[in-house]
Amino acid sequence: MSSIVDKLITLDDVTKPMKCIPISDIHLGANGVHKRKFNNLIEWIKNEPNCYVVGLGDYCDCITIKDKRFDIKSVDKYFLPYLDNLPMAQFDYLKKALNPIKDKILCLIPGNHEDKMRTEHSIDIMGELKRDGYQIGDYMTFLRLKFNREQFHTTPIVMWLHHGWFSGRKMGGKINQLMDVASTYDADIFLTGHSHDLFGTTLDKISIGSNSHEFIKQKKIFGNTGTFLETTVTSGGSYSERKAYPVAKIGTLSIDIYPNHRHCPDIHVRV
Repeated sequence: MSSIVDKLITLDDVTKPMKCIPISDIHLGANGVHKRKFNNLIEWIKNEPNCYVVGLGDYCDCITIKDKRFDIKSVDKYFLPYLDNLPMAQFDYLKKALNPIKDKILCLIPGNHEDKMRTEHSIDIMGELKRDGYQIGDYMTFLRLKFNREQFHTTPIVMWLHHGWFSGRKMGGKINQLMDVASTYDADIFLTGHSHDLFGTTLDKISIGSNSHEFIKQKKIFGNTGTFLETTVTSGGSYSERKAYPVAKIGTLSIDIYPNHRHCPDIHVRV
């Protein structure tokens, strides 16, 4: 399923760009989650003006005892007393973690871990977040950002959000797969998660105006949003170690949007 979400943006400070921070693949509940970096990011977002968040899934690990992926050594010791209700214990932890930035979260979409909870265990994590007041999208979501006309007379920004599907281990192949999406779907920013890779790149296209001889540059942003789950841990095992996946870089992207750049927003991505 797919959805369209509209958000009206009113900036705290019109002299500074809007920052969009995509967060995915936290995997709260798994041994190896870098909680300090995640908590530091939440604190920074809370205090940063013009800063907003989109979520791309796999917020909780949601791997239960009956799941073939389950390994007691892979469970965060904090959650060991809650093995009989593990997904909901992780969900409660997530709600408390996100609460300080609740008013800055534009949209949350599910990942494969949340989706498996819904389809195989009848536990709807995203439904619970929706009941708590969060804007929830589908596995593929178009997020349209419209800017307050009293602040900026500019066109909207369209973000294409998808949890991800990548195959292969090489970074270049994943970048190519994501950029290929632009041949089918039209947006200004394309974001995915899932693979735990962290990258951001741009593609510039040149067109001409309908009634002028000026060249018009259109910039598209492509990014994969990283993870907060370490690839290797000193105590206990991990799925990533058993598969010998490349070492993930902990963190995420920062997307800077300058709304009134010649009446068309200018976008930059930083890792």
